[in-house]
Amino acid sequence: MTGGIKIKWGKITSNNNEYHDVLISNGVIEERDYNRLKEEFGTSHKIGDWEIDKLIQYNPDVIIIGTGYFGAVEVPNELKDRIQKNKFELKFLKSPAAIKEYNSLLSKGKKVNALIHSTC
Repeated sequence: MTGGIKIKWGKITSNNNEYHDVLISNGVIEERDYNRLKEEFGTSHKIGDWEIDKLIQYNPDVIIIGTGYFGAVEVPNELKDRIQKNKFELKFLKSPAAIKEYNSLLSKGKKVNALIHSTC
């Protein structure tokens, strides 16, 4: 991935591709599975177990959770526990700050996985 990622309300852009909410693991950006989140939780403001699995894959230096513009995404204790157990650094920031931190860490050669919510 080159050029970093950008965010505007409801839209995340990388390499001319647009997404709503993303999960980034090992440099691969994918759209979060909104239908699965809605089915399991009734909202995209929660993080699924399958997303946690992807976030801890490939031994990242840092995991960033972009909690939305207003911090609406809930960071489950299971994620915090698994991160601490595996000794990964975890940052949860409002999404514009999360994008900025993600791009900054990448430019420094860090391995970063992230989950970014683009609205609330």
